[in-house]
Amino acid sequence: MKQYHTLYLSLVNNKDSSVVLQHKFLIDKGCSFGAITLPDSLPGGTYRFVANTNLKVNGQPDGVFIQPITIKSATVTALTQSISVIKPYDERTRKGTALLRILTSDNRFVENAQIRYQIGKGKRILQAGTAKSSIIGELMIDYPADEITTDNNELFISIKKGSDTSYTRFSLPIRNESRYAVKFYPEGGCLVNGLVSKVGFEIKDNEGTYLKAKAVLYADHEVLDTIATNAMGIGTFMIQPQLTKNYTMRILGEGGERGEHKLPEILSKGVVLTSGSAVANNEFKIRIAANAVTKVHLIMHNFSDIFLQTPLILSAGTPQNVRFQLDSVPAGLQAVTVLDSNYKPLAERIFFAHYDQINTISIDGGKQEYFTRDSVKLKLNIMDRDKKPLVGMVSVSCVQANRVLLANQTNIVDHFYLHNLKEFSANSFGQTYSNTGYLDELLLIKGWRRYKWPETKINPHDPLLSSLGYDGVITRKNKQLKVPMALSTIAGRNLNFLSTDSLGHFSIPYSSLVINEARLPVWLAMSTSRYDQYELKINEPQSELKKYLKQQTYVLPNTKTGIMGENSMSITSAAGIRLKEVVIKKVKDERTNFAKNAFANECGDYVCMYNILNCPNHYGNPGNKNPLKGGMYKTAGGGSTVYQGCVGQERKPNLVILRGINLPKEFYIADINNKQEPISSATVYWNYQLLIDGETPLNFNTGDINGKFKIIVQGVTASGVVYGENEIAVNNR
Repeated sequence: MKQYHTLYLSLVNNKDSSVVLQHKFLIDKGCSFGAITLPDSLPGGTYRFVANTNLKVNGQPDGVFIQPITIKSATVTALTQSISVIKPYDERTRKGTALLRILTSDNRFVENAQIRYQIGKGKRILQAGTAKSSIIGELMIDYPADEITTDNNELFISIKKGSDTSYTRFSLPIRNESRYAVKFYPEGGCLVNGLVSKVGFEIKDNEGTYLKAKAVLYADHEVLDTIATNAMGIGTFMIQPQLTKNYTMRILGEGGERGEHKLPEILSKGVVLTSGSAVANNEFKIRIAANAVTKVHLIMHNFSDIFLQTPLILSAGTPQNVRFQLDSVPAGLQAVTVLDSNYKPLAERIFFAHYDQINTISIDGGKQEYFTRDSVKLKLNIMDRDKKPLVGMVSVSCVQANRVLLANQTNIVDHFYLHNLKEFSANSFGQTYSNTGYLDELLLIKGWRRYKWPETKINPHDPLLSSLGYDGVITRKNKQLKVPMALSTIAGRNLNFLSTDSLGHFSIPYSSLVINEARLPVWLAMSTSRYDQYELKINEPQSELKKYLKQQTYVLPNTKTGIMGENSMSITSAAGIRLKEVVIKKVKDERTNFAKNAFANECGDYVCMYNILNCPNHYGNPGNKNPLKGGMYKTAGGGSTVYQGCVGQERKPNLVILRGINLPKEFYIADINNKQEPISSATVYWNYQLLIDGETPLNFNTGDINGKFKIIVQGVTASGVVYGENEIAVNNR
């Protein structure tokens, strides 16, 4: 645990995997806290936060966590684009044609825009090229329609016009493909001749969206059953397959030969494993059947440790019931695997053990409705399955409910227990773990491996550990040093000294980069008066992470909840009212780019209308002003401070500016008694670290925004993770 000291947080644009924002935060005893401000110049769209620790295992960042977010921005997108297929297939040329249309934000044609396009995924690049848009802002792209498959049907386009750049992706249609993708997941792994099996199935469209649909099951073109998927696109049915029959499924409303979806191949001999429910408490029950006399071994494990094992002899056509006591099995995902006499896997089932041991938290406020600028008094209590209180550390937030998009929400319990499931998709109707019916179906489908061992390479050697960090080299007149050189770092009040080796190589300890204030630069200086003879080169860990994130394949989560077009995420009036265009020219005053923060200086410092330095409640407010060196200003947390001024950011030959490691930032609590100060933040309360020991009181205030607010509490205890939420309504007085 001591090797973890820095958390790297990157904001990545899903359109092109470009990193638009990076920050570093201190990890202390396994915990890291912090806050960032998103610039209002970010265009609307889908993004993702990617968190990495400083540790690398075999050259790859360790501890990766991804949180998808949606940004809705008032910034008008300079370039808007649309793609459509105008000719799916030309019989003569065997090509298809896609039409790209580019418009400005006020619906004017964009001509002579520089366009780069690429067809393919990953290393499977089918076609690439460059072109310019026509006088009406269009470009027709021909593609080899016969060669388009699910592995290469992505069309990626970058558009550049002047200083404006835009990116878009489009899935090209695949010839002779059904409109729907259907997959079957026989419980245990396979269908076996004459044995009753439970089969899970899922239905998606070609865009990857899960669909609620009805279908008909056929045996040799005779109707066998009517089946259906739920709102998450998954369902189950029972079947006793016969080797002599052909089983297909047809979605109602889907016609033609391509509408037939064949069930998996039926084995002539084998073993079938079924369970009543994969969500178990203290015991797990299964039924095993074989169509021939078979000696098997049952093992319960988590792919690392074996907890239970027993031999069993199966008679032909006679199912056997097996009950496992889970006293020695930890809570969470486990597996039961059936092995033959040669210890080769025959069937497998993933299940959730000790579901009743998931901790719960009560959020008792006494009432559900409050007024604006009202006091909210809560009582928090973490309990185990026996309703006994637990000690835990949690984060607490109260945020406007419409800011929490269920399709993006990731809670700590789902992530801790279920994130290892292949292609895990969150429940767009709420927490996955709390819905036992959906969890049971999810484990059947997303936990289905067809009794294959994990597809991870076994490395006989110990993992090679390394760490992200600042390192560099100093040369003198383009030659290696002969003697060490002294260096110093200044991070606010954090002053440190270090030295290179005799060849000029050095690395900076993370403790020298810790800053107490956000946006405070870290100065790295060479201790020499003849700095013009030396050159300092430094490797930033952020640059390495940018390259790593650019190369990663990320599949956008597809859920019914919250689906919106990439180009409709900017907030504009339906009536077509647009803000007046503002042209910012460089003049000799204190004003800087409005899109970043009105009236802030080079360091990003500003004073709000109530004389508060860097007031988080008025970031980007047009009424802000530039702080004066030596001026006395209020602080967001209370009290006052003397502003020390902004040191110019111009790089000097003997100085290098580095980005420091941030410490936690306390949430700004507005004064509800100050009627002149508006409280318009969508987040009315945030506490990154609250200790709960028994019934713990918590008080905070509402702001000036009315509507529904969601209280979210999640954290850790000695006996596992915990999550809870509650909703309150805020009404105008």
